[in-house]
Amino acid sequence: MGSNGELVSFSADYLVGCDGGSSPIRKQLGIKLRGEGGILELQQALFYCEELFDRLPQGDGPGKGRHYHRADTEHTFLIMQDSTKHWSLHATVPDSQAMKHKFEEIIGFQVNYELISCGPWRQNLLLADRYRDGRVFLAGDSVHLVIPTGGLGMNTGVGDAFDLAWKLIGTLKGWGGPELLDSYEIERRQVGEKNIGASRYANIGRQQWRSIATQDIFSGTPHGEASKQALIQVADLEQRKGNRMIGAELGYRYVDSPCIDNIPGGPEHRVGEYHPNVWPGSRLPHCWLDDGTAIQDHLPETYILLSLGNKPPDTKEIRKSFEATGAPVTEVKVESDRIRDLYGFDFLVLRPDMHVVWRGTEAPQNDREIVSIATGHGRLDSIK
Repeated sequence: MGSNGELVSFSADYLVGCDGGSSPIRKQLGIKLRGEGGILELQQALFYCEELFDRLPQGDGPGKGRHYHRADTEHTFLIMQDSTKHWSLHATVPDSQAMKHKFEEIIGFQVNYELISCGPWRQNLLLADRYRDGRVFLAGDSVHLVIPTGGLGMNTGVGDAFDLAWKLIGTLKGWGGPELLDSYEIERRQVGEKNIGASRYANIGRQQWRSIATQDIFSGTPHGEASKQALIQVADLEQRKGNRMIGAELGYRYVDSPCIDNIPGGPEHRVGEYHPNVWPGSRLPHCWLDDGTAIQDHLPETYILLSLGNKPPDTKEIRKSFEATGAPVTEVKVESDRIRDLYGFDFLVLRPDMHVVWRGTEAPQNDREIVSIATGHGRLDSIK
């Protein structure tokens, strides 16, 4: 809609719907979300309070804590936002007035505050049947809805955008084959499915300790104190699940992608564990180079021919194969046996998103096929 209220039409080769969980674009395409919807409905309120940050006694003093979970039946938790003056409160209460009372109740002392906004939201664990319909793609919350516990929602959405962006660029510039865009759904939907499972795992942990929280823990009686200590033990174990997501954040690997030279097997996917590896489909793990910089800081957003160690392989043929397709390619040499031994291979072919296409102890003999796979043109024996 234009500045004067008139409707404005646009035309484009492709459309990407990043329009949220209620995505009108997804609905127009008739693509369904499936899974667990409406698990819990809460109110979310945003408060402005200048003095609360400096007066909080919890967490060893002001600034030591950001999330404050209250053991009650309303699933109450308070989050300090980055400004230290804005606070979001979540609770299963009916309306904004009840949220004001809840805010005052959990703080426990008088402060001046302003309620900026309040509205309901639902916990969902939902995944779209498809991420694409022809020239229309979907990304972010429009195709996967997770519970905020574990912090995987934005991470997964950014991963979608990062994956799709360079593939659209390659297609529009003419060097990308048909399997380049086809690989988007194959790669990112499997990540969405795994992260929904990780979010479920983290949420179960939180609900585990909340299920035994009763008002008795505030009674001051011996029985109440025993109940409190039991709750603390369970919470200390279960609540941590939401903060142990490094496997989901860094350890995902694209399995059976047409733009990866797939090898059967591979490391097991674990939500709470990350074991750096360069198995095809994995993202290049971080390491510090001898000059103190990160290896990723030396990699441009092109295909990368990464040579490691003091005996770099002959990359002339595979570079010529990339150049013949018109795809951007850069050679990067790290002459360090320490780095070579860390990654375990002398040569890696990386995509612009730093996921491993191929790795070996020398440049691949089937260089034309590796380039064809990496750029979305498929294996040579499948090209007619």
